[in-house]
Amino acid sequence: MEKNKYLPVGSIIGGHYETVDLLGEDDFEILYLVRDNHRRGSFFVLKELFLETFSSRNEKSVYTIPQAQGVFDKRKREIILEIEQAKRSRQVDEIKTYGYIEDNNTIYTIMEFTNNSNLANYLQFKSNKDKMVLPSLEELVAPAKKEKSSFLFLKILIVTVVIGVALAIYANKLIQEDRKKAEAKTEVVVTQTPIHHPALTSRNEERPQQERVTTQEPKIKEPTSVPENAEYIPIKEIETTKNNDEDTIVPENDKIYIDNDSEEIIDEEEIVEEKPTPSSIKVAEPTTISLGTKIESVIDKKETKNPISLGERVETKKVEDFTRESIQKFLNDFIASSEHGSVDDIASKYDYHVDRYFSLKNVTHSMIKKDKRRYNKRWTHREFKIENFKILKIYKKDGTDFCDVKTTTKWRVSTDSGKRASGTSRGFMSIKKTDHGFKVKSIYTMR
Repeated sequence: MEKNKYLPVGSIIGGHYETVDLLGEDDFEILYLVRDNHRRGSFFVLKELFLETFSSRNEKSVYTIPQAQGVFDKRKREIILEIEQAKRSRQVDEIKTYGYIEDNNTIYTIMEFTNNSNLANYLQFKSNKDKMVLPSLEELVAPAKKEKSSFLFLKILIVTVVIGVALAIYANKLIQEDRKKAEAKTEVVVTQTPIHHPALTSRNEERPQQERVTTQEPKIKEPTSVPENAEYIPIKEIETTKNNDEDTIVPENDKIYIDNDSEEIIDEEEIVEEKPTPSSIKVAEPTTISLGTKIESVIDKKETKNPISLGERVETKKVEDFTRESIQKFLNDFIASSEHGSVDDIASKYDYHVDRYFSLKNVTHSMIKKDKRRYNKRWTHREFKIENFKILKIYKKDGTDFCDVKTTTKWRVSTDSGKRASGTSRGFMSIKKTDHGFKVKSIYTMR
């Protein structure tokens, strides 16, 4: 069995108190910061009876050597008596005591959690650790509030994915329809222009000498394929012919192939049209065969032979899981950005919506950039180093992976004028796993 002096983070005491962090200890007691799982956002301090010299822990249970079992039981009875007396008469300056829980072969005193309170107010005897101030309640409540925003983000993400899939299906359907249209043979409607007949005249009247007028439709040979010796002529080099009846305009994007081996040549002088009088002008619909319609069908078949599928351009980026190596790499990048990176680089390490940013709540990237710009302007020389870090908890909420980390960071900053400051900070950080890597969801430090 694994033996350890302290309860691991995440242990359940009394059925609903979950350990969050170790706060301190003395020769007879150990202090834990716990969260009440039945009351969201409620934090308490549990004081565990544990004799430094005579007690040991086997998994979660506390065992005391037989020679000191009488001392252990006596101290247990004294704690129960003190709790009962504290309920009846409590001074204003004392920390409130709610009761006790007997679990793990020992007793736990349930005490009030107060902002920035000294450990000496909780421990009966001298603490073995250095003097430490507890974190504020706001710093601990902030991570609990992120559950609501995470649920909203999940709904937005689901709607976005559904819309994206629908657009992809619709786009694929349009591509398939265009493909079928291009492969189908284009039907051409040919309409002959009406011939104008001259008015009847009497034989007795003098017949004016008129030239014989003939109307001939130009014959255009539609090639089934482009000949090998065909010559390509850009459409912009073909002159647009204009007559009195209508203008023929060829689209600029069309291409014309002329078969040099073909003996069929159309001479413009052989096409003679009669100029009708204003009363006999008629507009025929649909119009005659246009050169652009013929060429467009050939080009569409050639260019749509191998359509590109939308799915071929989709790339998936693999995101690392939460391991000690991946978290350490992220923390090193985070510290390097804080030392020498730009404000944009620093802001990119945070989630698009940060629940807790030191003393601020519900922070955006613009607020982080403003704060970092002001901080970097004041402290032009910055040195940060993570001495150590501890993974408190890895969990999943609303389908998203999170990791709570406790860090110890040494820092030293200075200004251009020579003013300096340094120290060691104890911080808590909540890291979120996204499609673009790890992002800071919450960060704060303890004094």
